[in-house]
Amino acid sequence: MYDPQGVSSQRVVLHVGTPKSGTTYLQDLMWASRPALAQAGVSYPGDHPGAHFHAALDAKRESFHGWVDPDVPGAWSRLVTAARDHEGTTVISHELFGDLTADQAAAALADLDFAEVHVVVTARDLSRTLPAVWQENVKNRSPMPFPHYLDIVCPGSRRSGAPYHPVGDEDGYATEFWLRQDLPALLRRWGATLPPSRVHLVTVPPAGTDPALLWERFAEVLDVDPALASLPEGRRNQSLGQVESELLRRLNERLGDDLEWPVHEARITHLLGRVALPAREGAVPLTLPADVRDWAAARADVMLDELAGLDFHVVGDVDDLLVAESRREEVDRTPEAGDLLDAALDALIALVPVPEALPAAPPPAPEAEVSDTDPAILVDADAAFVAPRDRGNLQGVGLRRWLQQARSLARRPPTRVATPG
Repeated sequence: MYDPQGVSSQRVVLHVGTPKSGTTYLQDLMWASRPALAQAGVSYPGDHPGAHFHAALDAKRESFHGWVDPDVPGAWSRLVTAARDHEGTTVISHELFGDLTADQAAAALADLDFAEVHVVVTARDLSRTLPAVWQENVKNRSPMPFPHYLDIVCPGSRRSGAPYHPVGDEDGYATEFWLRQDLPALLRRWGATLPPSRVHLVTVPPAGTDPALLWERFAEVLDVDPALASLPEGRRNQSLGQVESELLRRLNERLGDDLEWPVHEARITHLLGRVALPAREGAVPLTLPADVRDWAAARADVMLDELAGLDFHVVGDVDDLLVAESRREEVDRTPEAGDLLDAALDALIALVPVPEALPAAPPPAPEAEVSDTDPAILVDADAAFVAPRDRGNLQGVGLRRWLQQARSLARRPPTRVATPG
């Protein structure tokens, strides 16, 4: 456990990244476990789960996809005030805090000068991070193909300590990636004014490990019993498969930027990208090609060499950041048209408003005659089934069952009901 001796009665644990390192899992877990954590003296403040995201945007003084949520202005100050009013440990967590410049980070830490501040960086190996970050970009309306993204982000190693400005990065994908994922630079930026003992690197365990181990490591920094917090069943930020990712990417190409961000976020990012498509069975995971995996392994070795020269507190094992050899056979990354169509049908089903019970087909008009030339509608009279009330909260098994039932009904021979001429 972290040694709390000599700390003030007020501590702020500021979790600043990195993206796709289990941050959503930790944030959902702490939000769901706020009463239990509060009993242990740990506050996870905010009026709603997005409060920490808004605070990060407020501290950055930036919009998100050109959209400024009315809750963003003053969001950082609200969390600072909540921390100031709490006698104990306050956790502030969002991966976009990692985007702050050195001056912005120093200003944020100065705002918290009433407490003993600890900065936490969670980190995952590059072989899992690169596909996950690209998928997250796709969920957030990027149309860039995965191979093109890798060409931009992974062009070669850079000089140690030098800024990373790759050629061909007009859209800023590589600059953004390495701003957030260059661990030595991120730790130095946030730890410049803090004692090394207050800067913590928490490594994400290898693939296949129980996710609870990441929380145990994070809880060590908080100095709380990890058994106090748990995530409700079904609350997981699941990854997309190859087919599902490509479907969303092509949808982004068609939509362009015409769809307002709040609508895109609700319909595409959340409903399709986080609920419906990750729930599809048999999805093939997206992995790095062999040549890019070799590049990532070499880049990880460079970062670990730099980390070895920094005197920060490591929770876990830095070897978790090494790129392991792939245990999966290399597969073709071009999804078949039929697979994309199948995924598109599931996406359409998820987007269709489904009432609790579909009304029965009306009886035909008394004197209506049916002929091959009469207009007709196709109705499935047996298609009434009860769907969950709030499809926005569908997760895991519940959504899979719903999609399977809906697809099964859609494949039944329709009942031909005549309409009056």
